[in-house]
Amino acid sequence: MGRRRKRSGPGRTRRLLAVLALLVPLAACGGRDASDTAASMVPCGGAATERYAELPGVPAELTSLDVHRPAAVDGVCSDRPLVVWVHGGGWTGGDKSDHIDDKVRLFTGAGFVFASVNYRLTDPATLPPAPQFPVHDADVAAAIGWLIDHARELGTDRARVAVLGHSAGGGIVAAVATDPRFLGAHDLGLDALRCAGSIDGEGYDITAGATHPEPFVHDVYLDAFGDDPATWAEASPVRHVSAGRGIPGFFIAARGPDMRLDLHAGFAEALRSAGVPVTVVDAATLDHAEVSVDIGAPGDTVVTPPLMEFLAACFEHDRR
Repeated sequence: MGRRRKRSGPGRTRRLLAVLALLVPLAACGGRDASDTAASMVPCGGAATERYAELPGVPAELTSLDVHRPAAVDGVCSDRPLVVWVHGGGWTGGDKSDHIDDKVRLFTGAGFVFASVNYRLTDPATLPPAPQFPVHDADVAAAIGWLIDHARELGTDRARVAVLGHSAGGGIVAAVATDPRFLGAHDLGLDALRCAGSIDGEGYDITAGATHPEPFVHDVYLDAFGDDPATWAEASPVRHVSAGRGIPGFFIAARGPDMRLDLHAGFAEALRSAGVPVTVVDAATLDHAEVSVDIGAPGDTVVTPPLMEFLAACFEHDRR
């Protein structure tokens, strides 16, 4: 495809840390040695940053999450549904704090515990870019595993967990919710998730992204997933969808040009064909940033109402 372009590296030390991150086995991302006592200190109606994994050479911030708990009702603040948010940024940028305030108010106001997670990011300035797949998906699965392990301390109902993500975060959610190896590394099945949501997600079909005719698209995919078509297939959530695997019900906010809409539709159809309930919302009136930023914002009528209806129905019904 006429690639790779010359990049300017940030220096030998940064490249070495990226290589060390790649050498960490998938299962090692579990991070179950994180402190139990820290989670027990998150007050009802409070917030805290917790580290869900400790990996050699990886800054603590990249394997941490923020937990926000709603206020008590009649003195009780336990057995709450948990909503997990995965930020976007093309697998190379973004942070768990991006445009989060409205979401915190929305989800905690509905009585949910809300967690926003970070994960290791690909550095496109290294040669080759690192870290790459499966790091992003493995990190988010590790964060979910940590949250479920600490359900009692956090006041959550481990049987009512939803995970949502925007852009690349939506692709990570799709991977974690369809490919059983990621949650399986933490002794969890796909049915550990009650429901999932992809908000204008990238990455349902990595092959389509990596071979996209526009360089500004396919370069992002090649940076995060490498040059091997076999890896592209392995990393594509749409290829892991099949019946009887415990895949949770999905919410999809779809927008963008025809090719992007086709990818949303293709993923939704694969889920439906596997017997997975799917809610698709037309978000064509919003741009790629707005579809996430507007969640919980005053006056949003496009994504917030149907998303909250989806979550209410998801958390109300008995497990399949």
